[in-house]
Amino acid sequence: MSSNEVVPKRLSAVIIALACLACLSGTYAAAQGPVQPKNEIFGGYSWLHPNGYVDWGKVPDIVDGADVSFTHYLPNAHNLGLLADFSYHWNNGPTFASDVGLGMLGIQYKWHNDQFSPFGRVMVGASRLTPNFLAAEWKPAVGAGGGFDLSLNRKLSVRIAQVDYIWTYYRSSALQQHSSNWNMIRLAAGLELNLGNYYTAPVTAACTATPTEVMEGEPVKVTSTGTNFNPKHTVTYGWTTNGGKLSANNAQTATIDTTGVAAGSYAANATITDPKEKKANSATCAANYTVKAKPMNPPQVSCSVNPSTVQAGSPVTITSNVTSPDGAQINSVAYQASAGRVTGSGNTATHDTTGVPAGPVTITVTATDARNLTGTGTCSFTIEAPPAPPQVTNISSIQFPDLKRPWRVDNTAKAILDDVASRMKADPNAKIAIVGYADGEKAPMEGKGKKAVAMDLAAQRAVNAKAYLVQQQGIDPSRIDVRKGTGKSQTADIDWIPQGADANAAPILQGTTQVDEATVKPSTNAYPMPHTAAPKHKAKAAPAQ
Repeated sequence: MSSNEVVPKRLSAVIIALACLACLSGTYAAAQGPVQPKNEIFGGYSWLHPNGYVDWGKVPDIVDGADVSFTHYLPNAHNLGLLADFSYHWNNGPTFASDVGLGMLGIQYKWHNDQFSPFGRVMVGASRLTPNFLAAEWKPAVGAGGGFDLSLNRKLSVRIAQVDYIWTYYRSSALQQHSSNWNMIRLAAGLELNLGNYYTAPVTAACTATPTEVMEGEPVKVTSTGTNFNPKHTVTYGWTTNGGKLSANNAQTATIDTTGVAAGSYAANATITDPKEKKANSATCAANYTVKAKPMNPPQVSCSVNPSTVQAGSPVTITSNVTSPDGAQINSVAYQASAGRVTGSGNTATHDTTGVPAGPVTITVTATDARNLTGTGTCSFTIEAPPAPPQVTNISSIQFPDLKRPWRVDNTAKAILDDVASRMKADPNAKIAIVGYADGEKAPMEGKGKKAVAMDLAAQRAVNAKAYLVQQQGIDPSRIDVRKGTGKSQTADIDWIPQGADANAAPILQGTTQVDEATVKPSTNAYPMPHTAAPKHKAKAAPAQ
């Protein structure tokens, strides 16, 4: 297939695509505001596909050309116009060249819009064909085409595309065997000047109300805006309303006072007038709004307590916050307690917790406004139960594993007693009880001969442990209670007695008895004595017994 056959097919595809685009643009533009000039003058570049033959061959595409047209739109049919179109295409090629001039008259129909304006047209006229070295021939021509313009403003547009099919013919010599018909395709694009205007947009007005729904007594702001009025003229405004009082009736924006207006729907009407225009010089609009009756809301009440937790007998302060959503006056505030007595009025009251049992107490605050509407709020606090008295607890035990000296506090026990001493020094108000045990053990004998008696081993163990704390740790002996008990052996328990604890009533000390320290004295070897450093160059001292 030759390039001359391919080009028309490509051009046909371009024409179809442009036609579809023009239709779509026309559909979109139909929704736009109309622009209807009286006259259009177009001028721009033009490209021609002759698709025809001269005596020595087919004429190639002509890329150099210009097209101008003039359209006068009819007064009673603003989209239909009378068309005069002229184009000239000059071929600079050395062979098979031909200059082509076209002069056409016709009609054009155009969908005038503010943006895209598609158009279509039909034409008749003449063609002037000038092959190289031959005289020019004038032939009849007919055509049809279309395209679309893009409006830049009311005066100037851009012709995005113009596609025309034009038929003419050339009288070839008898030696040529091909057809002499020319089926030309002409493409053009350029600028378009719009002169005059048939269309005058009607003046319109738009009204708005802000807000569109208010409570009785709340203001409504209304505004009117005119469109298509002459910007060089000063317009006047006039307002009326059937619901409320206007702040001004001759301004673009006004405020409506709805005080005393019954619930319902209302409208504010505005008229905008251009007094310098004689005809079609005014437009009206309405802004609708709704007035609702004032609500009858009761007072809103909240309260807080300080402190939120107390011991019985301590006072509690109640603070209330009372408001009216409707702005009504608050006449009274009253307080009531679920237990105990509360006194006060206004925003503050005091609760006397004396004699009130432990547990939560609820305060109810009731407020009454001038319309006799009441609202309530609650808050609560807790009365704590009296704290439990401190208890005697076991904190450690020491063992007496020495079978030869079962009353003796060994080094392991001393370490435990050192920790106890540290704790007692940190809490000088606390005491301890040391309870010795020796169940099932054979007590060693004290004394000689007939005066020998069995040692009170349980008591001796408690007394010896106390002796270590007093003599070695410096603990006040009055802070140490020595006792003996039953049910254990080779042991002495250390029980902690915090300040305020009743040792005689402590369950842990039940079944124990006081040791008579006047009778049971600390052993001479109650515990190992600490070592002292030996002098230099002297023999080491014998270990303490």
